Amino acid sequence: MNMSLAHVANGLCIPVTPATAAVAGRRLSPAATASTTVGVVSLVGAGPGDPELLTIKALRRLEAAEVVLHDALITEEVLSLVPPSAQLISVGKRCGDVKDRGLQQQEIHELLVLHSKRGSRVVRLKCGDPLVFGRGGEELEYCAQHGVPTEVVPGITTALGAAATCQMPLTHRGCANQVRFVVGQNKERSVPDLGWKEMARDAKRQTVVFYMGAKKLDQICTQLRSNDAPGDTPIAVVENATAPGERLIAGTLDTIVETLKDEVGFKGPVIIFVGPTAAFPAQLKELAAGGSDGREELAMPPRKRARVTSPTPDTC
Repeated sequence: MNMSLAHVANGLCIPVTPATAAVAGRRLSPAATASTTVGVVSLVGAGPGDPELLTIKALRRLEAAEVVLHDALITEEVLSLVPPSAQLISVGKRCGDVKDRGLQQQEIHELLVLHSKRGSRVVRLKCGDPLVFGRGGEELEYCAQHGVPTEVVPGITTALGAAATCQMPLTHRGCANQVRFVVGQNKERSVPDLGWKEMARDAKRQTVVFYMGAKKLDQICTQLRSNDAPGDTPIAVVENATAPGERLIAGTLDTIVETLKDEVGFKGPVIIFVGPTAAFPAQLKELAAGGSDGREELAMPPRKRARVTSPTPDTC
């Protein structure tokens, strides 16, 4: 049977075909394939924390959900949008917390297929965007292998949410003409090989955003400095982006680690910005106070006077 978008978007359930049942039967018990329909699995981005940043489509999927598998960091305000009749399953774990094991990814995969094969409308609710460091691709692969139809509802990734609430542009004419999203640690919990030499070379003309890098901040700064990144390269550390407890701590590659020693330890998710625009919030405050216009610090191009041409005289 052809799994068209109409089946996914409108019905959220499609009939089981012999092909999908055969694929599913390889891994699932008879009880799991007892339903005559297969529920669509919706990978939904919940955004960085503020429930008002949910998309309309995400809200509709939550309101229609029968089973919701959600990350540990999804806020209560967002979870309250799920119908009381729906089954809520917390499957996430907090990065770096060895006591909070959560479910392993394979267990999450199997739960998605299990509830889908029972005919339920399943939402996999993820922080930020499902396809930006959210393992959404792995879940799509597993569902495809087991004949489960899927859709992806994008969300605002944390880098964009933090940039907005902190008023810190990711690109800026004259000082940041590219942006990179990278991870601060790999699955072995060490700093990954990110092409540090190139990153250090471009430190003053790009923005690099580190996800999941709070515990490796010292090593990140060391890697950049050892590859000749300027020590005065601005850096901003944002905790609880877009949430009521949002906190921004600014510094440079040379100073940020020492600056953080004087701050209360992080309790919420953290994202790190490196590059000229990380100094933008401070520049805005300076501008508002009537100080420097910020062009020297951010290497902004000079203002150009608008060219105004006089109208041609009416010769009629």
